[in-house]
Amino acid sequence: MDLPPVINEAFVLVHLVGMAILVGSFILKMRAKSDFPFTLMIWGASIQLVTGTILVGLTYMSGDAPDNLKITVKALLATGALVAAILGSKRQKKGEPRLQPFFHAAGGLAFISLIIAVLWDAELYV
Repeated sequence: MDLPPVINEAFVLVHLVGMAILVGSFILKMRAKSDFPFTLMIWGASIQLVTGTILVGLTYMSGDAPDNLKITVKALLATGALVAAILGSKRQKKGEPRLQPFFHAAGGLAFISLIIAVLWDAELYV
């Protein structure tokens, strides 16, 4: 079944918006000691997981095969970022201390996922 290319591109756009929300909120508050934007990070990671899954499905529907190892690694990183953001959010709402490890775990995993997305197929040793 061939879908119009605009559908795939729309999901890519939303996927990139999720990445921008997740990584952008991390970069903006990286040096903060409190008031971490966990809610934004939860939204960004959720958008990434949902649209990433849809994009993989659309790739299979088009008859192509995505790089399953890359997709698995990115899905695990996004899930880790989401879990860290959820745990940090719950602790922040309770007023608990030591939220930085959750914030940096969520942001760091998202940033690693971004690097993998860009460099996985790059020909670095040409």
